[in-house]
Amino acid sequence: MTPAPEILIVDDNDAIRAVFGRALRTAGFTVTECTDGVAAIERWQSVAPALILLDVEMPRMNGWKTLAELRRLGCMQPILMVTNVNHVDARVQGLETGADDYLGKPCDAQELVARVRALLRRASRRPVEIGAVLHFGDLEVDLSRKTAQRGSTAVPLTATDYQLLSLLREHLGEPVSRELIVERVWGMRANAAHALETHLWRLRKKLGETGDDTNWIRNLPGIGYVLDPSVVGPAK
Repeated sequence: MTPAPEILIVDDNDAIRAVFGRALRTAGFTVTECTDGVAAIERWQSVAPALILLDVEMPRMNGWKTLAELRRLGCMQPILMVTNVNHVDARVQGLETGADDYLGKPCDAQELVARVRALLRRASRRPVEIGAVLHFGDLEVDLSRKTAQRGSTAVPLTATDYQLLSLLREHLGEPVSRELIVERVWGMRANAAHALETHLWRLRKKLGETGDDTNWIRNLPGIGYVLDPSVVGPAK
């Protein structure tokens, strides 16, 4: 019998953890809890839960620092930010730092469970094939290993960067609509245009897009984005 996926709730509010935990257990998940980011990282390193629910305002290590540290350490599990820090800039910051989705408090327990299930479905999709290596000038990005190298120097890409590139790689040379990108990468629609445009701008800078002599990720106004087939090929 397949064990129930473990969900790690990271929140310093006892009442919130109780409500979320009850809803998730009723939905068939195993639940563990932490009250701050330091404990969350320790739990992730020892058990590797299937998904992490992460608050922002916590003692010892807040949610932003916890999220960044988890991604730096190689955490590829979905992370759902659930917090009352819910203005647009905060949501964009969370997504840009590597969160997979963002849910504001107070929130409905049924919506929370639905978001968790959606993120786990996305995470369980067929992984990118071995050897899915992209070349952006002198930058080599391995989508299966989640590594990026420019010569001997590692280039830090976020989990969202890899998801975006993997989706564009699946549709190599063909336009991918903004709606599909948002659904597959962020699993949300609210404020999608701002989050997507900002993230792509930052990703292009990391890849080395100058806007003058490179055009690896093309914007097709009113249609979407397309990854140029020239990025797939033998190492340079």
